[in-house]
Amino acid sequence: MPEFDAVEAKILRGALTRFQQAIEVELAEPIRTQLRDYRPPELHELYQELTLIGRQLDQPVGGGETRFSVHDIHARLLKAVVAHQRRALASEIDEPRRRTGHREAIRYLEKELRVLDGVVDAPWFSDVVIARLPRLTDYLSLRFAEQALGGAQDLAARVYDEKFNILEAPALFAPDLAAYRVRCGLRRVPVCVAFLDIDDFKGFNTRYGETRVDRDLLPAFMELLEAHAFVHGHAYRFGGDEYVVLLPNAEREDAVRLLQRFQSALRELVLPGIDEDITVSAGVCPVGPDCILTDREVLERANRAKNHAKGQGKDRVAWYRGEIYRDELLEVG
Repeated sequence: MPEFDAVEAKILRGALTRFQQAIEVELAEPIRTQLRDYRPPELHELYQELTLIGRQLDQPVGGGETRFSVHDIHARLLKAVVAHQRRALASEIDEPRRRTGHREAIRYLEKELRVLDGVVDAPWFSDVVIARLPRLTDYLSLRFAEQALGGAQDLAARVYDEKFNILEAPALFAPDLAAYRVRCGLRRVPVCVAFLDIDDFKGFNTRYGETRVDRDLLPAFMELLEAHAFVHGHAYRFGGDEYVVLLPNAEREDAVRLLQRFQSALRELVLPGIDEDITVSAGVCPVGPDCILTDREVLERANRAKNHAKGQGKDRVAWYRGEIYRDELLEVG
C-alpha cells in the first residue's frame, strides 16, 4: 500500500486536480466537440476514482508521524497521475531554470519536483503496472483524433545541417520529438532517442587535420548513419562528433539492434587515406506513452547513457532498464 508523508500527500492532492483538468482539456472536450456532446462513462468512473484517492490523501492513518496511504487498488491510477504531474512540472520549470545559475533559486524551482522524484523512487512505483487510461483513439478514428489535437503532431519542413547537408539540422530535433510523442502516444507505441559520439574524434583531427576529416571522414560517416536511420526515423548532426537519432515506433531492443548494425557497418567502411576504424559509443533512452521525462530530459538521459557506454570501453551501446532512468539502471551491450 503506497504511503506518503504530509508534504507528499499535499503535492499529490494538487496533482490529482491538475490531472483531472488535463483529462478534461485533452480528452473530454475534444470528444464532446467531435461527437456532439458525448460524455464517455469511463471518464465519469475515472473522476470518481480520482476523488476517492483524494479523500485517502486527506485522511492521515495515524502513527508517530502523520502519514497518508492509498489503497492498493488505486495504485495503478495514482502512478499515472504521478507520471503525468512529474513530466508536466518538469516542463514548466525548464525555462525558468535556464534563466539562472543561482543555486538557491534552482533549489526553489525544483523543490516540488524533488518531492515527486522521491515518490517515483519509492518501491511501489516500480512494482505497479501503470493504469491504461482512456485515449482519444478509443473514441475517434485516428485521422479525426489527430485533427482534434490541432496540429500538435505535425512535423516542420525539413532543414539540413548547413555545413554538410547530409543529416537533419539539430533545431528540428526538439519539435520532432514532441510531435512523435503525440503521434506515438495516440497509437500506444514507444519512441526511442539515441545519442552517438565518435570515439577518439580529437585524435582523428590531430593525426589527419580538420580539413581532411571534414572531407574524407565525416561525409562518409554521416551518409552511413543516414542510411541506417532511413525509413526508421531521423538522424541529426549536433556537432563534429555528436549525433542524435530519433526512432518513432521503436522498442528499446529495436534501437539497440539498429545501432549495433551501424557499428558493424562502420568497421567495414573504407575511407581514403584513413586506415583506422571509426567506432561510436551510443546511448538509448526509450520513451513510452507514460514516460515521466520531459523532451529535454530524454535527450539528457540519452547523452548520459552514451557517456556510460564510452566509460565502459567505447564502441558500445548503453540503455536504461525499466522506467526510472537512473544511472544505476544502465546496461551495456
